[in-house]
Amino acid sequence: MILLLATGMCFSQRNPESFRILGIRAYSGELLLRGFYRYQEQSGEKIFEQQKSFYYSGGILLNASTYFLHPNFCQLELNAGYIPESNRDNYLASPDFSEMRTVKKLNISSYFFSQKKISMIASANYDESYARRENMTNVKTISKYLGGSLIYSNKYIPVTFDFYNRKMDQTEIQTGRRLQMEQIHFEGRADQSFSQNDHQKIAYSHKISTTLNENSFFTSNTADDFNFNSNVGLGEKKIFIFNTTICNTNQYGIYNFSRFQAMEDLAVKLPANFSFRTNYNFYNLNQPFGRTIQHTSTNYLSHQLYKSLGSRFYFEYTNINHDAYTEYNSKTGFDFNYTKKIPWGQLNLSYGYFRYRQKYDGDSINLNVVNEEYQLSDSKIVLLHRPYTDKQTILVKDATGTILYKPGLDYFLIERGKYIEIRRIPSGLISNDGTIFVDYKAKQPGSYMYDAGNHAFSTTISLFKGKLDLYYRMALQNYTNLENTDFIALNYFTQNVAGFRLTFNLLSGGAEYEDYKSSILPYHMVRYYLNFQKNFNNKFTVVLNGNMQNYIMLNEPVARLQRYADVSGRVEYTIIRQTRLNLDVMYRRQHGYEMDLNLVTAKLEVTSVLYQLYLTAGVEVYHRVYIGEKINFRGTYIQISRRF
Repeated sequence: MILLLATGMCFSQRNPESFRILGIRAYSGELLLRGFYRYQEQSGEKIFEQQKSFYYSGGILLNASTYFLHPNFCQLELNAGYIPESNRDNYLASPDFSEMRTVKKLNISSYFFSQKKISMIASANYDESYARRENMTNVKTISKYLGGSLIYSNKYIPVTFDFYNRKMDQTEIQTGRRLQMEQIHFEGRADQSFSQNDHQKIAYSHKISTTLNENSFFTSNTADDFNFNSNVGLGEKKIFIFNTTICNTNQYGIYNFSRFQAMEDLAVKLPANFSFRTNYNFYNLNQPFGRTIQHTSTNYLSHQLYKSLGSRFYFEYTNINHDAYTEYNSKTGFDFNYTKKIPWGQLNLSYGYFRYRQKYDGDSINLNVVNEEYQLSDSKIVLLHRPYTDKQTILVKDATGTILYKPGLDYFLIERGKYIEIRRIPSGLISNDGTIFVDYKAKQPGSYMYDAGNHAFSTTISLFKGKLDLYYRMALQNYTNLENTDFIALNYFTQNVAGFRLTFNLLSGGAEYEDYKSSILPYHMVRYYLNFQKNFNNKFTVVLNGNMQNYIMLNEPVARLQRYADVSGRVEYTIIRQTRLNLDVMYRRQHGYEMDLNLVTAKLEVTSVLYQLYLTAGVEVYHRVYIGEKINFRGTYIQISRRF
C-alpha cells in the first residue's frame, strides 16, 4: 500500500487533484429488451421442414473509461455486455425444443505509463455472437483474445514488442460444421531515421496457427519471420532513392518450407524529365518437393513530355533454377499515354507492346505447385494458372495454411478444356473477392521454348465535364518461334471491350460489351449497371444500385450461359424529429453450372427516441433458392433500450 501511495504521489506532483485510487473519467451504458418472431420453410430434394421460433432477450451494455492512481500511470477502457436469450423452436419434421443462449461481451484495455519512455498496453476480449453469413448461413462465433504491447520510445532506436493469443470457435448452425482456430503471435519491431532522408525498419515475429474442424482433423503451422527495410534518399531533392528489403521465413508443421528473399531497388531522376528505375530480386525457397532459386530484375526508363505525353521503355527477366527444371523468362516492351483537350471534353490514348520469351529445360514431370495465390469474385472467371492439373490433388487453404476449405461447401471446380476453373460458393467460408492459396499437381511437359507478342490499345473520350465517357480497349496476343510446344496450352487471344459511362445529376450508369476470342476460354460478356441517389431536404434519401452481367461461354457444349444480376435499394425517411424509417431491399440472381441462386432480402425498420427511451421495430423477409434448396424466412422484432 505504501508503494502504491508513493507511486501515486510521484505521478501527481504537478496535478495533485489527479491522484485517485480509482478515478472514473467517463462512462455510458444501455439497458435493452428485445423480442423476435421468425418463421422459416426449408425444402429440397429429400427435405421439407417448417420452423417457428420465438426469441426473448434483454441485457445491459456498459462502457467506462477510468484510471488507477493517476491517468499517466494506468488508464482503463472497459466495454461489457450481457444479453441472455431464450427461444422456443416449433418444427414440423422434428420435435419442438427450447433453449437458452447468451450473447456475452467483455473487452478490457489498460494503458500504463502513457507519457513515459517505457509504456505498456494490455488487452483482453471475449465475444459471443450470432450472425448470418451473406444472408445465407447462420453462424455462432465465440472469440477470445489476450494480448499486450511493450513500447520503448527513445531518440536512438524506438522498439515495440507485441504478443497476443486469439481463439475462435465457429459453428454453422444449420450444417453443424465447426471450426476451432487458435493463433499465438509474438512480434518485435524497431525503426529509426538517422536523417531526414532515410528510414530503417526491422521486425521479427513468431506465429503458431492451429485449427480443428468438424472431422477432428487437426492442422498446425509455426512460422518465424524476419523483415528488414531501408529507404535512403540522396541529394536535397532526393535524386537517388535506394530501397533495400530482406525477408526470411521458416515454417514447419502441416506444411514445411523456408524462404529467403532480398530486393534492391534504385530510382533516379534524370535531366530533361527522364527517370530511371531498376531493381533486383533474389528468391530462395526450400520445400519438401524441391528447392527453387529465382533471380528477377526489372528496368524502366520513363519520360514525361509536358503534361500530355508519358512514355516508358522496360526490360524484365527472370531466371528460375528448380531441382527438376530450369526456366528463363524475358519481357521487353514500351508503352505511352497521351492526353489532349478537345471540344467539349478530353481525349486519352494509350498503347503498349511487349515481347515475351519463355525457355524451359527439363523432363516431363508431375510438378508440385504450392501456395499459388488467387482472388475469387462472383462475377469473374478464375482459372488455375497451369494446364493438365490433376483435379484430385487440388487443396485450397487460407494464408496461414491451417484453414482448409472444403469442396462442395466453400468452392467447386469446373473443367475448362485443359484448365480448371475454381469458383467460390456463396455462404461458405471464402468471402466474395477473398484471397485463397492453392496447392496442386500439374503435368509439366519436357523442354520447350516460345516467343509471345502482345499489343494493347485503349482510348477514352470524356465529354461535357465528365458527364459522358466513351471507351474502347483492344488486346491481341500471338506466338512465334515455337519449339516442342505441342503439349503447352498457349493462349492466343483477341479481346475487344467497348462501353460508356453516363453521369447526370442524380443518375449514373453505363454498359459494356466484351468479345474475348481465346484458344483457352473464349466468351462474350455484356454488362449493364445503374446507380441513383437523391436526398430530399435532409428528410428523405433514396439509393438504388443495379448491375447485370452475362457470360456466353463459346466452347462449352453444356453450361454455356452464366448470368449475374444484383439490385439493391435503400430508403431513409425522417417521419418526425428523432423518428426514422429505413428500408433495405436486395435481389441477387445467379444462373449457370452448379451456381444457380435466387436470393431476395428485405428489411423494414423504424427507430425512435422518446423521453430517453430508444425504440426499434422491424420486419425481415428472406427468400433463397440455391441449387435446388429453397428457404423462405419471415421475421419481426422489437427492441426497447434506455441509454445513460
